[in-house]
Amino acid sequence: MAYLAGTSDDWLVVTGDRRIQKNKAERAAFRQAGLKGFVLAPGYQSTPINRQASFLIWRWPDIDGLLRSLETPFLFEIPMHRQAGFRQLPL
Repeated sequence: MAYLAGTSDDWLVVTGDRRIQKNKAERAAFRQAGLKGFVLAPGYQSTPINRQASFLIWRWPDIDGLLRSLETPFLFEIPMHRQAGFRQLPL
């Protein structure tokens, strides 16, 4: 995370690893790096990869809207249901 913070690039973290949100040290590092992130809901773990990709592509306009409108750092959960809203996770 320190490497990402040290670059001039605009990074987006997409992960299925909820430890970023649950582990105090990882949460602090994420905040300190000023990252933008999305955690995949637990339902993604048992979903075939092609279906996971389909959900992410279908939700991309919503994801892009959040990327453009929010200040960093932030972390949201992406639900498996197409009609469900994103849930902001505490950092």
